[in-house]
Amino acid sequence: MTETAAARSEKVWTLIQITDTHLMDQPELEFAHMNPEQSFLEVVQDIQQRFPELDAIIHTGDLAQVPVAATYQRYLDLMHSWQVPHYQIPGNHDDNLAIFPFYKNSNEAHAIHFGNWTLILLNSAVKGRVDGWVEQQQLHQLEDLLCQHAQQHVIVACHHHPFAMQSHWIDQHRLKNAEALKDVIAQHSNVKLVLFGHVHQDSAHEHHGVAYLSTPATSVQFKPRSDDFALDLAEPGYRVLLLKENGTYETHIQRVHLTQPQINLEISGY
Repeated sequence: MTETAAARSEKVWTLIQITDTHLMDQPELEFAHMNPEQSFLEVVQDIQQRFPELDAIIHTGDLAQVPVAATYQRYLDLMHSWQVPHYQIPGNHDDNLAIFPFYKNSNEAHAIHFGNWTLILLNSAVKGRVDGWVEQQQLHQLEDLLCQHAQQHVIVACHHHPFAMQSHWIDQHRLKNAEALKDVIAQHSNVKLVLFGHVHQDSAHEHHGVAYLSTPATSVQFKPRSDDFALDLAEPGYRVLLLKENGTYETHIQRVHLTQPQINLEISGY
């Protein structure tokens, strides 16, 4: 086999990150003056059309705005009908972790393997709080997993943002022990990416060679660099990750044009 032919045959894993769907307990209800259910469904349709053979969906939290069983069941019904592996971690609005469709114990880190890549999911949600914290137990588990899978290329995912977004109102609600998380990650050269949601916008930071990336919500978008709460007219979207066996990757944000009316920016919170 020639080098070119070998390169063409190399497996590329396609992962999609979605985040902050903020689904209500009834599909017709609004969140921040828009219908999050309709927006989510249109995002899903876009993913299905563009990536019919994707390998997994990763939802990085705030799945529900109203965290009741009916909300999560509608989400699961859709995802199961899609027949694509899907994983979700809670956000601050997913307050009832007893019914959140978590992979298992919500206080444990969890590793999922895609060939030479490993995705590690962390729970940064704290019951009754908007800001985030990764418990020491999970940090120890993360350290152990990174050592166990030292030959793997690793992605870490949580809900809250480890870096300030230069928006005072949302930065009050960031990951409060972000430095502890970054210190663990910085000791392991096989970590390539850290993914998070919470901020309803696209952003990129780098720390010790690791890319820290946020992703737009499937619902409303927050206005970047705003001291006070403000919505943005940017379209909802998702992050595409193309993971190659040699540890390189490509990623981009895909925006989705909605059929519902433009959102009302004149609200003071959610």
